[in-house]
Amino acid sequence: MFCTLMCCSFGQAYSQSADEQLASQYYQNKQYDKAIVYYEKVFPKNPSSVNYHNYLDCLIQIKDYKTAEKVIKKEIKEQSDNAAFYADLGMLYKLEGEDKQARDAFEKAIHKLTPNVYEIVTLGKYFLDAKEYGYALETYKQGKSLVGDSYPFVAEVGAVYKAQGNTGAMIDSYLETLALSPSYIQYVQDALQLSVGNYVDENQNSIIKTELLKYIQRYPDKEIYSELLIWILIQVKDYPNALVQVKALDRRANERGTRLMGFAATCVNAGGYDPAIQAYQYIIDKGPKADNYEEAKTQQLTVMYQKLTEGGVYSQDELLNLENKFKETLNELGKTTGSISLMQQLAHLQGFYLHHDSDAIALMNEAVEMPGISVQTQARCRMELADLLLASGQTWEASLLYGKVENDFTQEPIGDEAKFENATIYYYTGNFKWAQAQLNILRAATDKLIANDAMALSLIVSDNTQDSAMQPALLLFAHVQLLDFQNYEDSVSMLLDSVYNISGTTTLKEAVLLMRANVAEKKGDYQKALEFYSGELNTYPDGMLPDKALYLSAKLEDTKLHDEKKAAELYKQLILKYPGSFYVEQTRDRYRQLVKDDAPPVN
Repeated sequence: MFCTLMCCSFGQAYSQSADEQLASQYYQNKQYDKAIVYYEKVFPKNPSSVNYHNYLDCLIQIKDYKTAEKVIKKEIKEQSDNAAFYADLGMLYKLEGEDKQARDAFEKAIHKLTPNVYEIVTLGKYFLDAKEYGYALETYKQGKSLVGDSYPFVAEVGAVYKAQGNTGAMIDSYLETLALSPSYIQYVQDALQLSVGNYVDENQNSIIKTELLKYIQRYPDKEIYSELLIWILIQVKDYPNALVQVKALDRRANERGTRLMGFAATCVNAGGYDPAIQAYQYIIDKGPKADNYEEAKTQQLTVMYQKLTEGGVYSQDELLNLENKFKETLNELGKTTGSISLMQQLAHLQGFYLHHDSDAIALMNEAVEMPGISVQTQARCRMELADLLLASGQTWEASLLYGKVENDFTQEPIGDEAKFENATIYYYTGNFKWAQAQLNILRAATDKLIANDAMALSLIVSDNTQDSAMQPALLLFAHVQLLDFQNYEDSVSMLLDSVYNISGTTTLKEAVLLMRANVAEKKGDYQKALEFYSGELNTYPDGMLPDKALYLSAKLEDTKLHDEKKAAELYKQLILKYPGSFYVEQTRDRYRQLVKDDAPPVN
């Protein structure tokens, strides 16, 4: 098919005449000979880009090359510096078999280019689409000479080599660009982006890594190649080899662990706990006087805690070893305002996993009373202390602490959170009327998560207290939820079946299914969790919680199973099926990250 450039400068557009409408209609219907009759009338009056393209294409389709040549040459006479028309003329000559004249026209098109990036890219893409790869490369070579360092044409040159199937040359063009200036790194990363994640090309990535290692040896003083290799390895989640490169660059550039701290944080965000722990250990091994030592010790413990508690499978010995490591670190660094986060994590580990209630409560009391602590941090410590008291069975002591935080922060999210936790205490103890009154107030909370949770629990309460015969099932479910809060998952698993069997409402049955999924996730049985989420979606598609089940299953695929394609599909289903869901806003952002530019937008 004949290609024409659409970047030409034509006369101002105006409302379509009847002749123009007929011309367009015949063209769309591929009745080219009839369309030509009208384009011969309208084109001189309105030489717009659309009319030019359609008229020229009609002439080509009926093989009236002489008239087509006249049309193009007329435009060249009027706009002699416009490269677009010379390219069209060259393509016409090529169709006629006039190869020498075609070459002359193509070369003239390139020669006519000005220092305009859009014009250069458009002409290059024209040649690329026409499979004239040599002229496309010549266009970008000329473009570089015209615009200098202001635009490198990295992605465009790479696209030409990719279309040729010349992966080596494509990669080499990217890497040579970096030799000219490291400032082009973002252009190169953008150009390589589609070879990772959902769009992984293992062969291409292997070539990239091989070529990068060559460039690192060829240019040992240019750190940009090591940085790009690290970026590639992180993109493909090859954290162990990335860590090797990060360590090497840290030593070579004498960065004192700064890059390792950033690398560890990246690994944690992607669920790569082991390489993060190793990166922190590298810094710790440098000794207490090294930069980032205390931060590395603190962050390493946090990651170890996350790995153990989020993994769902752990032994008593592992819990005790982690507890001892926390204690050793706190003894070394001291219990100060700077180590509050460690104290909170240790207390949570002791209270909810080891069930060392008195030790956990004593530690959090220390944190609450620590001199110099900010009021916000103190409030967060009070919330943790209240959680520990509730977990240990000291229900009303916990309620008093939640109440204090609520009263001290009436206009802030943490105040709403405290109010919600207090409402759940009344719910756990069977005072459903009082609990629902508080939950109904929280449905208007400024914190969307609290408002959503309050609404969901309020609906369960209202739906299961309409008749006194329903309340035994709700009482048992509330007790099971308290056990779940206290982390007694074995007891929870045994009792959930009983709740499901005696429940007379779908709202409670839905809640039981989601709790079963949550318990399975906590135990690391992700496939079982997905089955429960699927059960909610299939059994109660019009119920109260299918959108939450869809969101949680997508999140599980995304963050635990690391199947980005499945996660993206589930996120997409949520957006399309439940557009009014609370979860859509955060879902849409993650969906866009996963699909990049490969899929049409989902609204």
